[in-house]
Amino acid sequence: MAVPFTAVGKTNPSQPQNPLLYYPRTTQSGVVDLEELSERVSDSCSATPSDCSAVIIGLVTEICKSLDQGNIVRLGQLGSFQVSVQGTSSPSAEEVTAKNISRSSIVFRPGKKLKNMLNQLKFYKKK
Repeated sequence: MAVPFTAVGKTNPSQPQNPLLYYPRTTQSGVVDLEELSERVSDSCSATPSDCSAVIIGLVTEICKSLDQGNIVRLGQLGSFQVSVQGTSSPSAEEVTAKNISRSSIVFRPGKKLKNMLNQLKFYKKK
């Protein structure tokens, strides 16, 4: 299989007089939801789709709990998750408090198997 992409035109906001430049952007060809993912996983093991779904839901719950405690969650070949924050500065370390944090996000770092998949991707231009 190959990943579809299209050409998307963009201008430089700081130089709007410059010509439009085109960049490749992937397009999605569908969605795989929890039910379908559970069925696919159950086809490759002895667990039922319901068992797979329950494990995935439980995994998400435990990842949330672990991240909430400040842990990095490493899931082998899948990759790792950790919380990251952005915020405002203060003149000294002592003055930095939780009020300085303006935004939090989850950082995902793919594992080796996912990185290898990325290196082997093929692409085609969607018409």
